[in-house]
Amino acid sequence: MDVFFAYLLFSSATPLFLWKENKKLAILQMPVIALMWIMFALYMTTSFGTLEFTLFGIIFAINVLAALGTGFYVYLSHFSKRVKDYIY
Repeated sequence: MDVFFAYLLFSSATPLFLWKENKKLAILQMPVIALMWIMFALYMTTSFGTLEFTLFGIIFAINVLAALGTGFYVYLSHFSKRVKDYIY
């Protein structure tokens, strides 16, 4: 659970860093982050069954995939700009 909480804090800051680069991607990540915080609050206050843990895992996996996709997008966009500047 400690790793999840650390990731939750890190992923909550991701749209702030991404806002300047691509506002659409930052806005698309916000609902998933909000769902993760809601699920975390529910996890801390109630006992989860199998369905809730499955939903918790699915939301977490979606956020991880979104963060990875966003990271690759930002990295590749900067890399392609540098290559263009170097070539031309």
